[in-house]
Amino acid sequence: MAETLLIVGVKHLGRSLALHFARLGWNVACASRTGADVASLAREVEVAGGRGLGVVADLAEPDSCAALVEQCRGRFGAVNLCVAAQTAGGRFGPVPFLQVTGDDLRRSLAGYPQNSLHLLQAVLAVQVTQGSGTFVQIGTSSGLRPRDGFAALGAAQHALRALTLVAARELRSQGVHVAYLAVEGQIESEKSQGYVARNGLGRTLPPAEIARAVQYLHEQDKRSWSHELALKPAETEWT
Repeated sequence: MAETLLIVGVKHLGRSLALHFARLGWNVACASRTGADVASLAREVEVAGGRGLGVVADLAEPDSCAALVEQCRGRFGAVNLCVAAQTAGGRFGPVPFLQVTGDDLRRSLAGYPQNSLHLLQAVLAVQVTQGSGTFVQIGTSSGLRPRDGFAALGAAQHALRALTLVAARELRSQGVHVAYLAVEGQIESEKSQGYVARNGLGRTLPPAEIARAVQYLHEQDKRSWSHELALKPAETEWT
């Protein structure tokens, strides 16, 4: 029987992850707040060789997360792997500390730890009942170390990492694998072409390799689970 991926966040990286598992013959439930986006990706999943389902969901609402999980189970029977690849929006790039606003911080905290708490609780409750399952939270380098200009993102990502690792500790004994996957660099995409032109491919991460990392985490033997994994481009400073 095919396994089922629930992917939240369907643009760019989320799309690459969905299509990676579709090509392996998985069922893929695609979720975001935009109906056209999830419907389009669900069709791409079908073309790639999987079975697709598009679900409109809002991570800010616990009931919406619960309904999302139930729709996934109703269609495919289980949630074997969930990947949270959401973004919080807001200002992009570094912001000097003295210019960070309360809205910047609130948006980051809501978009990451608060929303992921709702999704984690909805998915993990089902996976505990199943007695198995994997939840991978995509994070950033700001979750591992403070960075100049990224106060709001760093605060939210540190909280997100802590939330994920507490869930990992508590649910490991119940057969559920929770992991924080830090993507420590620019991801190759149409949006990053200018960055690649300036810096070269050695300073970016291929989305296909991020997908392989997610697959690796899911396929690990439970006797040696990784609960935290960081991916870093080859030509960036090691700190």
